[in-house]
Amino acid sequence: MYAHLSIHIICLDIPFPADYGGAIEEFYKLKAMHQLGVKIHLHCFEYGDRKQQPELQKYCEKVYYYRRERSWKFLFSSFPFIVQSRMHPDLLNQLQQDNFPILMDATHSSGFLNHPNFKNRIMAVRLHNIEWIYYRILVEHAVSLKEKIFFFQEYKKLRKYDAQLQYADVLSCLSQTDFEYYSDKFPDKKVQLDFVFHEHEKVQAKVGKGNYILYHGNLSLSDNYSLLIDLLSNELKHCTHPIYIAGKNPPDILIQFLKYKPNIKLLANPTNEALQQLVQEAHICLALAANPSGVKLKLINSLFLARFVISDENTLTGSGLDALVYKKDDMPLSELIDTLMQQTFTATDIDKRSNVLLEKYNNIKNAQQILQAIVSVNKG
Repeated sequence: MYAHLSIHIICLDIPFPADYGGAIEEFYKLKAMHQLGVKIHLHCFEYGDRKQQPELQKYCEKVYYYRRERSWKFLFSSFPFIVQSRMHPDLLNQLQQDNFPILMDATHSSGFLNHPNFKNRIMAVRLHNIEWIYYRILVEHAVSLKEKIFFFQEYKKLRKYDAQLQYADVLSCLSQTDFEYYSDKFPDKKVQLDFVFHEHEKVQAKVGKGNYILYHGNLSLSDNYSLLIDLLSNELKHCTHPIYIAGKNPPDILIQFLKYKPNIKLLANPTNEALQQLVQEAHICLALAANPSGVKLKLINSLFLARFVISDENTLTGSGLDALVYKKDDMPLSELIDTLMQQTFTATDIDKRSNVLLEKYNNIKNAQQILQAIVSVNKG
């Protein structure tokens, strides 16, 4: 369908393995666009444990890697650190070798958006978040003074930098909340809603009943393990149903907290296959969050794979999926769990989910919408 189209995509890191939210969004968008015939020239930043990946060559004409320089000198730039540290001169040079449209994945990758050499290029930004709001939340949850100072500086710079997005021809948002914010901020811009990309093609929830409650997520994040400790100390303190907790790198504070709780089982660093089975076999999945920033992929995964899902406003914000979950605040959590543990998940429940999810969270459809917006730009 788009076999005539060549495009540059700048990712904020290396999008494979797709093992966390940003990488999942990047990788499955890349895969969907490849399925539509697009010739992709991919630009990735190598840092931390994200290494070069031959797998990406299956979906791209060419993959370029750049070392992300995280120098202390960038702290004094007027640009946010997350942006400045990705403004690699080799990337700038490579983008100027042709006249293909450029899709910048996340605010992080948009540093060259207003570069004078790109005045006549089609430029699109795929927004993962309203970044300055996200960093304001990080300030509130920072553990150390060093983190608090860094996040506060980024928050201030990102709030100012947000105005730079006016130079994009297309702004693609992945949540209803972000879409409304940027539509209001840039009323003369092409701003559109293309829901988050993910790994699922159909609802694979199982009819029937399970015998445990599951919470899954990245347990190394203070937001997640603090929320869990609070839940288990208060609303779920007297819960007698088996509770499984699964996720990456649980900290010692969580391990010690769970040590003498006989009805709670901690499963650290499960494989993707093991985690999928845990989600499918659970009777209830708790898709809960400490803050409302961004679309939570744990919610999307739970709705595609699990039986009953209990969620909250922080998780649901901007997702358009309120009708598919049971809300934690509608009744006491322990009472809601006791009620759902008596119910059977049915084929009707699956059909209801499929109708909503495959309309809003259809990777091919959302990729088509982004590409159509790009090709419809007329730079005169």
